[in-house]
Amino acid sequence: MLRKILVPLIGRDCDRSVLAMGFSVAKTFDAHVEALHVGGDPRDMVPMLGDGLSGPMIEEIMKASEQEFAADAEIARKHFEAARAAAQAALVQSAPGPGMASGRMRSVTGVMEDVIPHEARLADLVVFPQTAGIGDSRLSVTLEATLLGSARPLLLAPERPPAKIGGTVAIAWNGGAECARAVAAAMPFLIRAAAVRIVTADTAVTSAEEAARLADYLAWHGIQPAIDTIRPAKESVGAALIARVGELEADLLVMGGYGHSRVREMILGGVTRYVLSHPGLPVLMAH
Repeated sequence: MLRKILVPLIGRDCDRSVLAMGFSVAKTFDAHVEALHVGGDPRDMVPMLGDGLSGPMIEEIMKASEQEFAADAEIARKHFEAARAAAQAALVQSAPGPGMASGRMRSVTGVMEDVIPHEARLADLVVFPQTAGIGDSRLSVTLEATLLGSARPLLLAPERPPAKIGGTVAIAWNGGAECARAVAAAMPFLIRAAAVRIVTADTAVTSAEEAARLADYLAWHGIQPAIDTIRPAKESVGAALIARVGELEADLLVMGGYGHSRVREMILGGVTRYVLSHPGLPVLMAH
């Protein structure tokens, strides 16, 4: 069951898509959106400024940093209030909630890639913009840290998220542990879906037979999925997967997130990286 949805905010335009996606899911499950804006602590900048700056110059830089944090927080709050009003969600500060979609926003100081994974461990779902998976921005580092370090699923929202997701759900399946965790996390969506499609690749390292085993498992939950097998030739598995999911007109893709951490750097698996760099539909991902 989904009851608490964490939505990180940065005070930029991408806040709109993640908030719209978060409240859309909240309305489906009568859940709560916990919007969280994280700004850097100006005091953390002092060691990085070095010894060549005078006291007044350091104070001026810290003051400018504080003002930037406050401005970003105010923009994030405006985005939050607009999304909450559009969703007609209640403003709630504590559990158990009103039995309908609700939300609140907090603004804290800290290192975003540390704060968000920590907060995410006590949420059922974390919503990021799909664009966060591209580049080396603070949001990208935070997405990767949360995928690897929170033990919670991520929902990646496209720039223009659909009003509702989960009508047709596609599962990218290869039998791996990450895929299994993603399926478990997506179960609230799968049970409600009008159609579920298992998409599996027949390659030298993956077997299409694994799809039948997943179909049998889902049948125990009252879900009767169809199986689609892709056989990539010249194109990559990621490209073939996205193409088939588009043909199926799925509005949610469920998949495992692959990678390993090395000094705060994550090298994602090829399919994961391809999906992140070709945004289009909402993706529920778990590691």
